Amino acid sequence: MATATTLAAWSNALKQYYRAAEVAKVVYDSHPLLELIPKDEKFRGKNAPIPVYYNRPQGVSAVFSTAQSNATASKIGEFLLTRKTAYGVATIAGEAVAASEGDRYSFLNAMTTEIDGVLRSVGDSISTALFRDGSGAIGQVNNGSFGVTTLDLVNDSDVVNFEVGMKLQVSGTKSGGSVRSGTLEVAAVNRTATTMQVTMTGNLSAGIGAIAQNDYIYVQGNYDSAITGLGGWIPTTAPAGGDSFFGQDRSTDATRLGGQRIDGSSMTIVESLIEAAAITAREGGKPDYLFCSFADFVKIEKTLNAQVQREVKQTDSISGYRSLDFYAPHGIVKIVPDKSCPEGTAYLLELKRWSLMSIGPVVQLTELDGLRVLRQSADDGVECRVHSYAQVACEAPGFNCTITLPS
Repeated sequence: MATATTLAAWSNALKQYYRAAEVAKVVYDSHPLLELIPKDEKFRGKNAPIPVYYNRPQGVSAVFSTAQSNATASKIGEFLLTRKTAYGVATIAGEAVAASEGDRYSFLNAMTTEIDGVLRSVGDSISTALFRDGSGAIGQVNNGSFGVTTLDLVNDSDVVNFEVGMKLQVSGTKSGGSVRSGTLEVAAVNRTATTMQVTMTGNLSAGIGAIAQNDYIYVQGNYDSAITGLGGWIPTTAPAGGDSFFGQDRSTDATRLGGQRIDGSSMTIVESLIEAAAITAREGGKPDYLFCSFADFVKIEKTLNAQVQREVKQTDSISGYRSLDFYAPHGIVKIVPDKSCPEGTAYLLELKRWSLMSIGPVVQLTELDGLRVLRQSADDGVECRVHSYAQVACEAPGFNCTITLPS
């Protein structure tokens, strides 16, 4: 078992190796929105109030006395944000610990593979949540029978959210309820376009007796516990009366408080983009990015073809994404594919209006009593922990638009 001196030496080595920039490089890899969204690392206190200006003073008239008597104050809403947590644990077995005793470089070689892996897993989780509604759902059940090991998904493209070894729970209600008793464990993932399926270690009904078609799927512990992403801030359905989004009733002005939305399912893909850009500009928005799935990116590229200006950004982006440019009323919009974006939905954003608020860096290695390497309480190995305390904020939802794309 590693001594206290050895743990301290290894911890110092990890502090040198995993500086903030190195952690960000691993976490943001292949996640353009997670990389590009502005960061605010000073989310202190229990809540963060986000004021949203949604109506100007209306004391205006050709007659002064009328303007004076009709004067009104600006209307300012407020979203009271609360953080969500995400954790990851990387372990190294006791035998590897013993073999590395006194050799911090040997330890680093053994540990960095595990730490990089868990950083990527936490990054995947946050990136997925950035596009969703805060419920934590990563897919939906589409099975007709449950005495089988294969889990079919309502949206095949959601297969990107599943990894071997994941423990899953399901619920009949997307949020505000509870999960069904039992869990499933992912044994294999088929990512082939014609047969996208997730295979479990046992029959679905054996793992979760009450599992049903259209149940929502969650990583164990994530029900109603994810950060609230684009799907929550600018939902496809306008907020109705009684809506309470971070304490704010958005139905007062469903556009300026709940974002723009376009149902482009009966349009061409080009028409849906043009329409979204136009209505967003009408409200004063100046969107500069459109995020979509890779499948939708291919459709857009094929449709626009020579009508767009192509641009490759390989050097100034950790994610290494490639974008297409199209011209909107307020300038160029970069179309960026992101594997975390659900297929069939695109998000037109004025990115500077958004921020990912957190305590310190979005994802960081946990340090307890000056140590980043800790003895495992129930085993002879050691572990490193990763954490994130974060939430998404938007100061002007009405300057952004969610687009339901044609199939």
